[in-house]
Amino acid sequence: MKKLAKKTTKTTDRSPPPSVFRFPSSVLIAVTGMSPAILTETAWALAQESPPVIPSKVVAFGTSLSRDRLRKDLIESGVWANLRRTLKAGPDELVFGDAGEHIRVFSHRGRELEDIRSPDDNAAAADFILEHLRQFAENPEMRIVASIAGGRKTMGALLYAAMTLIGRETDRITHVLADESLERRKDPSFFYPCNAGEAKGVTLADVPFVPLRNKFVELGRMPGGFTTLVRHYTRALRDDAAPAARVRFDDSTCTVTVDGTDARLPRRAYIVLKFAAHLSESNATPIGINVTDDSLRQFIAGTRLYPEWAGTATSDPDLRRELNAIRHAFDAHGISWKPGLRRDALRLPPFRRTEDGKRKTEDGA
Repeated sequence: MKKLAKKTTKTTDRSPPPSVFRFPSSVLIAVTGMSPAILTETAWALAQESPPVIPSKVVAFGTSLSRDRLRKDLIESGVWANLRRTLKAGPDELVFGDAGEHIRVFSHRGRELEDIRSPDDNAAAADFILEHLRQFAENPEMRIVASIAGGRKTMGALLYAAMTLIGRETDRITHVLADESLERRKDPSFFYPCNAGEAKGVTLADVPFVPLRNKFVELGRMPGGFTTLVRHYTRALRDDAAPAARVRFDDSTCTVTVDGTDARLPRRAYIVLKFAAHLSESNATPIGINVTDDSLRQFIAGTRLYPEWAGTATSDPDLRRELNAIRHAFDAHGISWKPGLRRDALRLPPFRRTEDGKRKTEDGA
């Protein structure tokens, strides 16, 4: 009986639960062109890792022409089904088919793109990749493996950039390489290794990336467009790198002192700037210029600053006039520290408060 128990334990040790090895909540996302083998080579190479990585779902981004090639070479030919059998994939592993859920075609203004050549095509593809990638990046139970090996170089670069913008440290970016002799083989075409000799010719490399989303807790409220998001990150990183300005507020005269330079503001503009400073200090800065809740009213009431405006603050939430007044006044005094523009209008560059003016004791600011 003891020998039997020992043998049973040994067998169990060699067969860990599939969930430890298979990462069933991962998704393989790839940009593809006219060489669908990129998809099968990557899936095969992932399965050879220790522990094996067998994604539950596979999604391909590409043009209408690359979709047709995927259908013909991988699905209709039975190559993908053969790969799943070779890798002993379960019913919920390596799921890939002809549905739009799996093959997603770049589109621009309701038109599918046959190729990506013009600046408009590139911009449309960038927005498309970011939009479709976001649904997986926002799922905490889904790990992304992004392959940048297929398609035009622009497509791989855009997927890499999108992963940098919204990917997480648990996600991966990969690039698969196959020996030239395998890539050139035509009869039959090469899709994945079928023997040890071919296996030596396929290499999967991880491409390091910096997940910028870790710096931005407000990602969920960020704009969805690729170019806009890049601009937002660029501004935020530039502001973070800038030295913090020394800022003092004097409620008695509506004067703001920035690094020793005084600027007197109109009363409402002064309140809006002090409100923006309050939002920055509490990490609650919204995107845009419209205050749609009671935060401004509550701020005014809490500091007892000009209560006569509190009654109209939320009925006139557009702060464009006040923000323009702040910028003009600061420009006139050569002060570069000021609110941003458009969607960053209430965001302030880094600053630290020095002792406020005469009404500090009264309003507690």
